[in-house]
Amino acid sequence: MIKIKDFWEGEAQIYDEAIKEELKGKFAPQWKKLILDNSPKADRLKVLDIGTGPGFFPVLLAQEGHDVTGIDVTENMIKWAKHNAENCGVEATLLTMDTHNLEFEDNSFDVIVNRNVTWTLENPKDAYKEWMRVLKPGGSLIIFDACWYLWNYDKDLEKIYRENEKRVKEKYGRRIHQHTNPDDEKRLGEELFMSDKRRPGWDLVNLIDLGFKEVMADVDITELVWDEMNKEVNGPTPQFMIVAKK
Repeated sequence: MIKIKDFWEGEAQIYDEAIKEELKGKFAPQWKKLILDNSPKADRLKVLDIGTGPGFFPVLLAQEGHDVTGIDVTENMIKWAKHNAENCGVEATLLTMDTHNLEFEDNSFDVIVNRNVTWTLENPKDAYKEWMRVLKPGGSLIIFDACWYLWNYDKDLEKIYRENEKRVKEKYGRRIHQHTNPDDEKRLGEELFMSDKRRPGWDLVNLIDLGFKEVMADVDITELVWDEMNKEVNGPTPQFMIVAKK
């Protein structure tokens, strides 16, 4: 199986370019609002962004005065995250760390957030348990993701995906997923644990089993956070949001 860390090391620069544009885009305030509306109410929250990539959430939340830590298993992602935080004039703690084994004490954070990360987890149940451990009582776990590769396991979804893939290529001259190594991306989509799971239903069941007190999901937040091109490209796999309170 492809090692997740090795794959994302090679993706850091292309993701950094996208994040730089997103930080300047009109949907950045919407992402910020979704997080803060579903967080405990406090002037200065202690936030952990898991799988921070080039630092999108740390920049947004540090701009609001919150104490943000961003972690990523990939050294190159953290390098770009530090660069973006510096360029935006904000302070954030940015560390290389395994998302399944957090180097923090119990009950350390008011909010744990991540975006488009959980589909890459090798053992999501163990990771969610670990995230719950470092979350304070009353704190919020906020997950943004999509069923990016469920079409590999569902014939009806595969037909929709293939039709959209053809349309995207004709209109934009690009693939749906713009990864540096398409062959490795294809293998990841077939091999990863989450790829065949129907989400967010799978997550809700497991978060409840872990003992989260309140668990909810919005199965489609694309109108809030995606521009028209993104909706065209990724329409068959809408972005969802999960909020789980400890």
